[in-house]
Amino acid sequence: MNINVYAHKSGPLSKAFLQVVGLTYDKLVGVNDQKSADIVLLEGEDDLRTLYNEKQIFCVLQTSRQRFAQNQPENVCILDTLKLFEGDSGIALLLAQIDKYMASKTESATPKVEIPRFSNIATFKKSYTVLIVDDSGANLSLALTLLAGQQILPVTCVEDAVRYLRMEGKTFDAVLTDMHMKPDKTYGSLNLNTYGIKETIPFGFAIMLEATARGIPVAVVTDANHHHDWVSAMFDHIKSSTVNGQKVLFFNNIGKRWDKALKCLME
Repeated sequence: MNINVYAHKSGPLSKAFLQVVGLTYDKLVGVNDQKSADIVLLEGEDDLRTLYNEKQIFCVLQTSRQRFAQNQPENVCILDTLKLFEGDSGIALLLAQIDKYMASKTESATPKVEIPRFSNIATFKKSYTVLIVDDSGANLSLALTLLAGQQILPVTCVEDAVRYLRMEGKTFDAVLTDMHMKPDKTYGSLNLNTYGIKETIPFGFAIMLEATARGIPVAVVTDANHHHDWVSAMFDHIKSSTVNGQKVLFFNNIGKRWDKALKCLME
């Protein structure tokens, strides 16, 4: 079986790399569309966060000696082009990933996750304008279902959330936020290269501070397991607080019940 390779922003480095790998693995076929690719080839990590998914292999070529996060998922190969032929790194690492990928092609597809249905959705005395922050599209879809009568602005990243909170003339009655989210460029001094593509940051604290500083109450809702996550374990003992003079509630045992969180926060 052939392996389709898509070279994103293809340059001399990726072309030379493919030629070398092709000598070892002659079933690599270049394609012009990422959707039809088995392997996505990148020169540097800048586009990895934008393009990443769990279904393809991502091969990232590095030419500098800059350090990058090693805590990457199995389908991400960070290859130092100066060490392509050393032991189990370089080309050998990529070929091992190809073998794993081919084996996974025979496994059954993961069933589609459906949005749960609830019979006890909270009702409200009035309509609220609510900013909801969560990097999971499924969680935001659930929010739109549970808060159908509210004026909802759903955002998937902290960068967008902070932009709306700081936007002149934009007001919210409440902010509901996830706790753990993927790192982004909200704070310019943060070096994203030190984080694996699937690592998260407890950004809920940042959202809480940004919102309360603007006079907006906040509910932080996490579905993290309190046996394995220190933040969720802390929520067992700290259910509420006052930050910048605003009410803040913490939820860790209700799933993503945005309706319950808003009801407790506002009514």
